[in-house]
Amino acid sequence: MENVILVVVYVLVIGMFAFELWLSNLNYKNRNAAIPEEVNDIYDKSEYQNWLNYTMENHRFSMIGNIVNTTIFVLMLLFGLFPLLRGISEDVSGIFDIQILLFMGMYFLITFIIGIPFGYYRTFSIEERYGFNKTTKKTYVFDKIKQLLLTIVFGGGLIYLLTTLYTHVGNLFYVLTWASIVGIMLLVQMLYVRVIIPMFNKLTPLEEGELKELIGDFAKTVGYEVTKISVIDASKRSTKLNAFFVGFGKFKQVVLYDTLIEKMSNEEIVAVLAHEIGHNKHKHILFNLVEMALTLSIYIGVLIFVIQVPEFSTAFGFGSAHFGFSIILFSVLLSPISTLLSVLSSYYSRKHEFQADEYAASKYSKIHMETALKVLSKENFSNLTPHPVYVKLLYSHPPTAQRIRAIRKVEKNV
Repeated sequence: MENVILVVVYVLVIGMFAFELWLSNLNYKNRNAAIPEEVNDIYDKSEYQNWLNYTMENHRFSMIGNIVNTTIFVLMLLFGLFPLLRGISEDVSGIFDIQILLFMGMYFLITFIIGIPFGYYRTFSIEERYGFNKTTKKTYVFDKIKQLLLTIVFGGGLIYLLTTLYTHVGNLFYVLTWASIVGIMLLVQMLYVRVIIPMFNKLTPLEEGELKELIGDFAKTVGYEVTKISVIDASKRSTKLNAFFVGFGKFKQVVLYDTLIEKMSNEEIVAVLAHEIGHNKHKHILFNLVEMALTLSIYIGVLIFVIQVPEFSTAFGFGSAHFGFSIILFSVLLSPISTLLSVLSSYYSRKHEFQADEYAASKYSKIHMETALKVLSKENFSNLTPHPVYVKLLYSHPPTAQRIRAIRKVEKNV
């Protein structure tokens, strides 16, 4: 049994690594495909060459990162580093819950440290050379410290919750774990703008003026109440654009990147928000919550399976089943499952984007929705020719050309 598990785990780790490299390479090779007519005016010749260079660098860098991370994980399995971490945690504390926290904390710290040079190079070399990065080294360091503290608090809290439930509730572990994680996700959604974002960025109310009036007027015409609109100082880190709705009920609000306000016309910004309102009108948020809950139920089932089969731990040098190591191996077994599930979730996500685009085009403006997409694509260096297989497996949004093609077919309702 242990030999079978050894083979399965190594095959999954190396197999998923090879699959991801193949998929990434497939998409990369499609970069020179003919640009669709709908988007051939987004980049001029020099800008497109710049995009090709940016794509090439990111592709190579991602491949190097994947190779390093996979190699380190395999070496940790081969040379028994996980049982070593268990021994250290048991030497420090005799309390089971604390031992698991220490074990997982040491593993996270290893991966966190390994990721620092990769993140630094991506930010201050690749993103800097192509004009995206606005982050100072001081901001970068403080961001990393904050991310580390948040992971310790929230990640450590989640591990402690799982460990406590596992040791105290018996057969109710599945139900209570599912309910607890769903509750935490909902709470994070409600508090994200009020608690987490202010740790990294400054939020200010949208100033009175034409843009705010246009947003308010459109929202009234479609019967949608916009109670709060905030602007986030995203420009201190990047030139890229975005806007989003977050929260539920009285916690719901609109957040606009200051870069979006700078690079788009007021009408284009309203079109983007009309798209977001379209998601709400079509109840996509509710759909996503249900999807999340169903997916979570599958994930917890896989976790319980790994925990309850001691050979998953003993095959790698543990004397008996180890709860912390089971969680780490759970992520390995989850990779192919999540890839299969992502095919379905990505399909529905792309379908929802088409519906939201149609809503914005029919209720507000086809031309401004189209030009807004072009601005987003240009400023964010979007891939105009992604490989169809890559799109089906990983794209939560349809390619820009497909979105514009669909928008042009929409009949205006107002």
